[in-house]
Amino acid sequence: MSTEGMRLRFLYLPGNAWVLAVSSAFWTVGGSIVNPYQSIFFEAIGTPLPFIGVLAALSSVVTAITYLVGGYIADTWGRRKVIAVFSFVAAANSFIYFFVKMWPELFIPVTVGAISGLYTPAFNATLNDSMKADLRPRGFASFTILTTIPSVFSPYIGGLLMQQFGDVEGLKIGFFVSGLLGVASVTWRALRLKETFKPSRSDSLSLAQFVVGVIRHNASAYRQAGSNARKLIVYSALSSVATGLSTLYVSIYVIKGLNLPPTYYGLLTGLSALTTILLLLPAASFVERFGLKRAAVLSALSSPLSMLVFVSANGMNDLIAWSMTGGVSGALTSPTIQSLQGNVVPAELRGRLMAMFSVVPLLVSTPAQIASGVLFTYVSRLAPFIVSIPFYAVSVYILTTLRLDGSKN
Repeated sequence: MSTEGMRLRFLYLPGNAWVLAVSSAFWTVGGSIVNPYQSIFFEAIGTPLPFIGVLAALSSVVTAITYLVGGYIADTWGRRKVIAVFSFVAAANSFIYFFVKMWPELFIPVTVGAISGLYTPAFNATLNDSMKADLRPRGFASFTILTTIPSVFSPYIGGLLMQQFGDVEGLKIGFFVSGLLGVASVTWRALRLKETFKPSRSDSLSLAQFVVGVIRHNASAYRQAGSNARKLIVYSALSSVATGLSTLYVSIYVIKGLNLPPTYYGLLTGLSALTTILLLLPAASFVERFGLKRAAVLSALSSPLSMLVFVSANGMNDLIAWSMTGGVSGALTSPTIQSLQGNVVPAELRGRLMAMFSVVPLLVSTPAQIASGVLFTYVSRLAPFIVSIPFYAVSVYILTTLRLDGSKN
């Protein structure tokens, strides 16, 4: 199958988008074994509950800095090289978790993992570069379908490993498998990926000039951004505060607080992923027919609804409803918000503003992640989830203020 363009009956993944999707999908097979249980691993290795939030906050701050640098590199040096190099760093980082023995050592893989995010702005920019504007909703839906498939079955494997070998040793096996699959996947990615953006000029800069350039160019990109792009940054910030409050302690609350077996939690995670996969293409068709703005508002509404179901859950049936609502939210969000971001940003600013869409949320989520640990530990195990709901609600309002060209807004 040619990677120059793939548009089958339902999928739209042209050129590099296909390469990135396939490599990410195989990498996710391993990542999905451990990612749903990362907070469980941190607690099992001896991390005090509030410090789980501190570790997440550290990751957010370092990632924000690397995203700024990564966005600058994507627009001044090109996309391919930074994706190839730092994908390897991210994949190999799973092996560090395998060797962790005491919780303070977690600061090493958390920091390395955050630094490896340098390639993310170039990754997102390459996806947008590869797709036609009017087909981006279907393209991002297709990308999410392929990369979400492993999340249907891999979390259950992680739960089985925990039940068979214990929380620490079982998840360490998962991290090792994740590292092996990740390295293999990004090797193939590096061999097949092509450059999509060649800057008009490439100067050799000193370190000081580089740092100044990062700050100046990112500030310039923000000033050149239109009002819709700025509103999307505000939306991303608010929704990131909400997710920073609500996602970090979910696995601990469900498995330790509600005494749900890890395999059951894995099944809930898989059910959410399956719901997302089944609804992605219908969601993309809905976007193409009724417009991005309406679909974006609906996608944003699904997040607080999912959290309301979660905080009121009383038994397995309610948790299944929460899982499926989260899957619906994932299906609606992918082809709408990412497409909006791609459509309102010109190609020459795409690397930096795609970084901005991530950097600002990361910075504001830092205090939210620390607060979630304090609320969860000292106030109530439901407190961080309840506090997140108003932030989700305000983010919905921000999307209603977007002004898009065309009749299907």
